[in-house]
Amino acid sequence: MTLLYFIRHGQASLASDNYDELSEIGIRQAEIMGDFLAQLGMRFDALYCGYMSRQTDTARVVLSRMFDDAAAPGMQSAPEFDEYDAHGILRSQLADVVKEDPTLGPDVPKVFTDGKSLERVFLAAMLRWTSGRFKAPGMETWEEFNDRVRRGIFRIAAENPRGRTVAVFTSGGAISSAMQIALGLSDETVMRLVLRIRNASISVFQYDGRRLSLLSFNSVAHLELRNNPELITFR
Repeated sequence: MTLLYFIRHGQASLASDNYDELSEIGIRQAEIMGDFLAQLGMRFDALYCGYMSRQTDTARVVLSRMFDDAAAPGMQSAPEFDEYDAHGILRSQLADVVKEDPTLGPDVPKVFTDGKSLERVFLAAMLRWTSGRFKAPGMETWEEFNDRVRRGIFRIAAENPRGRTVAVFTSGGAISSAMQIALGLSDETVMRLVLRIRNASISVFQYDGRRLSLLSFNSVAHLELRNNPELITFR
């Protein structure tokens, strides 16, 4: 069996000009995760990471707490695990989802400042996107996104023989896509699931040469041990 540890990035900077960077809490989450994995004696045989800053910075912080530079395996780029363009999807679908459900109108001005408003509008836009019936020019489709995550998973499995333990630093969308591959979930279930994936969480899969199976999902025990609710975040 090949074990795949899918690690979601720490909290990004939702309300700032550049979402794709870790917040102060996100950096602390990554530090705590790295300390926790080091205490467990965890050693990864291979490391993969998407190109996004919030993914690469999380990997850098986690690994700095786990390894001396000489002991850490080399990081390999894996663009297959970059997140979908959530902001672009929202922009492309927003006018139509409000037209179809006018009750979302009051949520739009608060979409980046209020968690409940973001969840309502985001879910409506994403469900519209995943249907495949409302494509935007130049925008990656849900089917295309799923296909590249799948390619990434099976590429990593092919590059790592059985018995190896691999870390993949990625985002919630790729983790939910892996869940769909492993469990056969519907698109709507996956979109609802992605809203529940916590920052700096760990989900573990195994690949036996034929299929991907889920071992554990969305664990933040390393954060819960600190007994600080501010460390448990979703976005």
